[in-house]
Amino acid sequence: MKNLMRLSLFGLLSLASCGGLTTSDKPVTRTWMLMPLAQPARTGTAATVTTIDLSVVAVPGLDTDKILTLSAEAELNSYAGARWADHTPEMFDSLIRRTLQESGKFKVVTSQADCELRLEVQAFFAYTASSGPGAEIRIELDGQYSCQSEQANPIHLQASIPVHEGRMGMIVSAFQTGINKVMDDLLADL
Repeated sequence: MKNLMRLSLFGLLSLASCGGLTTSDKPVTRTWMLMPLAQPARTGTAATVTTIDLSVVAVPGLDTDKILTLSAEAELNSYAGARWADHTPEMFDSLIRRTLQESGKFKVVTSQADCELRLEVQAFFAYTASSGPGAEIRIELDGQYSCQSEQANPIHLQASIPVHEGRMGMIVSAFQTGINKVMDDLLADL
């Protein structure tokens, strides 16, 4: 009797797995990563290194690991089956930290820094127009940079990169182009 039950259970499980009960229509989630600004190799003598205390936050709705879209009607959505390697503030913190340190002019520390850099991510999405398949990547950061007793300098960084194809690889490539522009502008502002 036990053997008959086992055989019946095995048959039902086999039928269920072949019959599509264990499949899903949801796309496989892919994780995408952005890289810091690539800079030429440093040569010559070491310059003075400024230590920076870095803080990055995101406006509500953008603190996610999803790759977001914003429609002309202000509807915030995400691309199905695609996400970033981390949440927006942590990702920007890493990108900025590595870009600053690779420049050779800055070292990001958590205490007793010469300067402070405070940034808020205000836009980090693909803006989708109501007509047509095209999109535009929008990245915007606002904040301030101050060193010891000096007055704080406002920082405003932005990039708008058009995307003509809806493939995820092209969208991520446009995000990388935008990140490169924003990081280049940040280095120029500091």
